Amino acid sequence: MSPINPTQSIPRDVLTADAYRQLEHAASLKGLLKPFKSKGELEHLAQVARDIEAQLRQLMEAVMQQAGRPPYSLLDTRLVLQNTGSGSTFLRWRTRDFARMGVAVWEQQVAHPALSPAMREGLYQFECERIALNLQMSVVHSLFRQATTCAIKMASAEQVLRQLTTAVEVSR
Repeated sequence: MSPINPTQSIPRDVLTADAYRQLEHAASLKGLLKPFKSKGELEHLAQVARDIEAQLRQLMEAVMQQAGRPPYSLLDTRLVLQNTGSGSTFLRWRTRDFARMGVAVWEQQVAHPALSPAMREGLYQFECERIALNLQMSVVHSLFRQATTCAIKMASAEQVLRQLTTAVEVSR
């Protein structure tokens, strides 16, 4: 890694409120805190969560692309997207050779003595964005899973009610 001039400003787009503006309306909790009367309403909530996940993934990709541009691309650390078995996506720090992954990789890079203060600050901002986006993705994915599970349970309850109603009508 070559040292970067400590006084050099490193241009980068930080995630701003504008980046979240589209998500703001879709993610309102007022739609969550209401009585759900049908599986359809829960399926709708699950779909909204899926849509928000896709938008969060786009924000994650934007952060990853920013972290992949010079001068950050000269470092031994990469910010990558990791897809999980549950169908979610998270941002992770990895070494260039993909031998190691995790916050320890970021910590080692930030502590490198040749790193300029501007680069250190930029890596700090990337880490804060990574933490926040991963939190948001985790919460939204959990909401999706819960809404889907509850819709299935509500459909099952509806089926039991229909079977009982039919059985009662036949016995009359």
